[in-house]
Amino acid sequence: MASIVTIVPALDEELHIARCVSSALDLGPVVVVDGGSSDATVRLAEEAGARVLEREWTGYASQKNWALDVIDTEAEWILFLDADEYLTPQARDAVRATVGAADADGYHVGRHLVFLGRRLDHAYWYPDYQLRLFRAGRGHFEERRVHEHLVVDGRVSESSIDVMHENLKGISDYVGKLNRYADLEAQEILQPSGALRQGSLRGGWPERRRALKRVWLRMRGRAVLRFLWLYVVKRGFLDGRAGLIFCGLIAVHDFLIEAKVAEHRAGYAPAQVRERALVAD
Repeated sequence: MASIVTIVPALDEELHIARCVSSALDLGPVVVVDGGSSDATVRLAEEAGARVLEREWTGYASQKNWALDVIDTEAEWILFLDADEYLTPQARDAVRATVGAADADGYHVGRHLVFLGRRLDHAYWYPDYQLRLFRAGRGHFEERRVHEHLVVDGRVSESSIDVMHENLKGISDYVGKLNRYADLEAQEILQPSGALRQGSLRGGWPERRRALKRVWLRMRGRAVLRFLWLYVVKRGFLDGRAGLIFCGLIAVHDFLIEAKVAEHRAGYAPAQVRERALVAD
């Protein structure tokens, strides 16, 4: 079988890291890139069998690109996982089959979301394809503040690999994460990162989604549209209470992005208020 190394960026992920590392070890070495955790992430990752590299957190894309630059590996393939993701035995078999019969240089994997202990079969946008598996030396991440994309030099294809995504930190942490992401998304709208791929409506689903997102983030009232799309059109109500809560939180996330952009354009973002106060003094 072709050799594989799995890379896991992490920051304060003691609830997830052992599960993630253990799920990928059968494929080959696992490298955890820790961004300065204050909890037991490093110890638990090492106990689970991972090699840990430590580097102060500088951003999602920056951490991943740094890992690609410094990891000394002879592996033929690289797989990226988030700390709150894990591979099932079926997913590991699919990874082996994919690299064993590879006819592309990079592969999108699907993600199943488990929320409040329930896999969301309707409210989530499965397969939610993510470009995570690629030939060593062929990929790098766009320098984007959030939702950074992997760019592969070569042909990219979809795969039958499904990753499980389950965050165990609770609703309060999830709301905080959505708020942080909303800050970053608002910054991207106001000051877009340079040299980003724009996507294409003629490409595969990931490329179409990228192109549509550019339009979506500039629409007003999208929080209501998001909720109706996920809960009614995609039948998120069939996922029970977990589906209702998830759809509501994602709608709030969209509303926060719109609100933060409006706050900045009105001149009332915290940094703008502080700047005026300092000038007045």
